[in-house]
Amino acid sequence: MTDSVKEQVGDLVTKAKRRVGIEQPSAADEDGRVGVVRGALRTFGEGDTDGFLDTLREDVVWEGPAGGHFPGGGEQLGRDAVRTEFVENARRTFTNFGFKPESYIEAEDANAVVVMGRFEGEGVEGDRVDEPAVQVWEFQGSAVARVRIFTDSAGFPRVITERLEKELEEEEREKKKEEKEKTEESGDDGN
Repeated sequence: MTDSVKEQVGDLVTKAKRRVGIEQPSAADEDGRVGVVRGALRTFGEGDTDGFLDTLREDVVWEGPAGGHFPGGGEQLGRDAVRTEFVENARRTFTNFGFKPESYIEAEDANAVVVMGRFEGEGVEGDRVDEPAVQVWEFQGSAVARVRIFTDSAGFPRVITERLEKELEEEEREKKKEEKEKTEESGDDGN
């Protein structure tokens, strides 16, 4: 087996161990739970959404602000729901998006890490977000079991869900079709 194949197999085994909570991400080796959270936020910011999701338990509970424009708002149950409702909706809603942590507080008695910082990003429709936020990452053993996010969701652009994206694409096709028909009509009148 070549070194690159060994490395790939090793990476797959490590990811599998992380998903079942047997092993923490390497960032955690030095900084414990704070390292796990720091690593997760860094990987998300770098666009490695799989690495971000690997830090979460399969049955993670995700709680974002409900009733506003936060991607993944409300309660999401499980890693797949976080992928669909937070990661994919954020990808459709923003050209760039992330959480810029400013400070971490490890709450050992609560088996949690509190992160204070800001959500920053550029919306695909031109809106910009720059909102202060607090995140609480709760652990079971070495794995993230719950993430709670506190921020003003009114400061975020509307979330572009898969359904809304399809509706917008259809509206754009209709608009282009109407413009083409108008152009053809005005060209016919001129002959």
